[in-house]
Parts: sequence; structure tokens; C-alpha cells
Amino acid sequence: MNLINSKSWILEFNKNLNSFNLSEDLKIVICPNYVQLSEFTKNFSAKIKLSIGAQNVSEKNSGAFTGEVSAEHLSEISKIDFCIIGHSERRCLGETDEIIKGKVKQLLSKNITPIICVGESHEIQEKGETEKFLSSQLELIIKDQNLDINSCIFAYEPLWAIGKGVPADLKLINSSISHIKSIFNSNNLDLDILYGGSVDSKNSREILSVDNVSGLLVGNSSLDGKEFANIAKNF
Repeated sequence: MNLINSKSWILEFNKNLNSFNLSEDLKIVICPNYVQLSEFTKNFSAKIKLSIGAQNVSEKNSGAFTGEVSAEHLSEISKIDFCIIGHSERRCLGETDEIIKGKVKQLLSKNITPIICVGESHEIQEKGETEKFLSSQLELIIKDQNLDINSCIFAYEPLWAIGKGVPADLKLINSSISHIKSIFNSNNLDLDILYGGSVDSKNSREILSVDNVSGLLVGNSSLDGKEFANIAKNF
């Protein structure tokens, strides 16, 4: 819900990438607030391949849920291909694993790719219970036979690294993401795993070198179009 000038953001983003040869394999997804979604679905350089996503969605299909936005609503906006769910800031407001599973179901029904966030608190990490906690967050979705999650993307974002300016230690990132990957492997799933937590243009290349990190979920650094473009250059 940060206030940004969308036109200035797009201008800086375009200007910083127009003359740069990005990797052919790079997929850039921008997730603005609901009000600015339409603005971000246009005005980008034709040279830059990118997709648009939302920051959240309701677990309900429709009904008397004032202030909520459904997957059906998102599907009516052209070019909305992704949606972040289970972000730590949403979980802090009381969203449970059950609610997040409901959101996955709604998005998949509209062919919108869920970006599912998981991650532990500092207290859990200090107790050495990270793997147990991550397993519990993943299990409800992975074990549901009625969900085809092969198109889903998962993002590991340790709560204690978000917005602090200092990302998690590379060994901790590797340990946690390797555990997530092992869970996927044991369930015959081949899914992308992103890392999120104080990512910027200075540390992104190093984080991307960690095994099984497929990409990045960028927070504060994405508020600056130029900085976000600089991160894209590191792929």
C-alpha cells in the first residue's frame, strides 16, 4: 500500500532497461495495488517482456464480502496472470493456511498463477524449528488431491529478513529452500522457488547463486522503478 507515482515508475523502469539485453529466460512480474493495475497493464516498452499480477485475492468466489476482490474480478482485467498469496503481511492479519489454500483454489479456477509465500518467524528460526514449520505450511496445499498445483510458484520469505535491509544468511537460505525442494521432490513436483526478504540490486546476484533459487520476490526495492530494473539486470 506504498504510495508511488505509476507513470514515473514506468518511465524509470523503461529507461533503465531499454538499452539492456535481458536474458531470454527472464520473466518479470509486476504486482501493483488494485487501483493501479490497469495503469501497469500498459505503457511499457514493447521490448520488455513482463507480466502483471495482483497482491492478494479473496478465498471466496463471490458474495457479501465488502472490500474483497475475487479471482473472478481479477480475471476480468486483461493481462492479470499472477497473484501473490500468503504474504507474511497478510498472514500477520490472521490469514491461515486453510484460507491460503482456498485462495489457491480460486486462482487456479481462473487460470491465474498463484505465487504462494511461506516462511518462518525469528522465534521459530531460533528454536531450530524452521523445517518443521515450513513443512506444515506446505502440507495442506500439497496433499490436497483436488488441487493441481503444477503451475504454482512458491516463495520463501523468512519473516525476520523482510524489510530489514539485510537478507537471510546464504547458508540459511540454502538450507530452507533445499528443504522445500525435498518436499516437492518427494511429492513428484517440479516447482519454482523464489526468495524474498531485503532483496536489492547489490545482493540479488549472490542470492540467485544459491541452489534451487529460481527467482526473487522483491519488496521495498521494487518501489523504485530504476532499482527494480537493476535487479532484473542481474539475472
